[in-house]
Amino acid sequence: MDMSKIKEKAKQLGIQAGKMKKVDLIRAIQSKEGNFPCFETAKDYCNQLSCAWRKACLPSKDLEKKYEQTKKLYLKKIKAELETLTTKLADLKKKSQKTMGAGKTEALADIHKLEKKIEDLKKKSHGLAAASEDAWNITKQGVDRAWDELRSSAKKALAKFS
Repeated sequence: MDMSKIKEKAKQLGIQAGKMKKVDLIRAIQSKEGNFPCFETAKDYCNQLSCAWRKACLPSKDLEKKYEQTKKLYLKKIKAELETLTTKLADLKKKSQKTMGAGKTEALADIHKLEKKIEDLKKKSHGLAAASEDAWNITKQGVDRAWDELRSSAKKALAKFS
């Protein structure tokens, strides 16, 4: 956006531009609109998805690249942790086969619950992989909650049978 359009927007909001620099003027507009005055303060990524100045703040290619990198790293981390947990559950399943009676039944029930949670998390993370940038935060929150619940359940189950 060129400076004349920015000054016009500022004027509409009752801001006197005078000799303000472009960055300062945009930040004043952001404040007047009730937003955080952060124009050009982000280094690599901007999380202000609804900001009118977002595209001008960082080049869109950089934003997309950073978002894709963040998503790939997050999904890679989840995949690695799920593989580790799946291996631990397989070991626990082998150990529980040697157990007799109620202990075996309890162990197998806990393992089955954890396997179901793992499958649910895999489905949610698959949805996250396909999520657009705008849907990322909402979808990621669901995955984070499912992952936290799975970690907690796994920790309890593994502690019982270790």
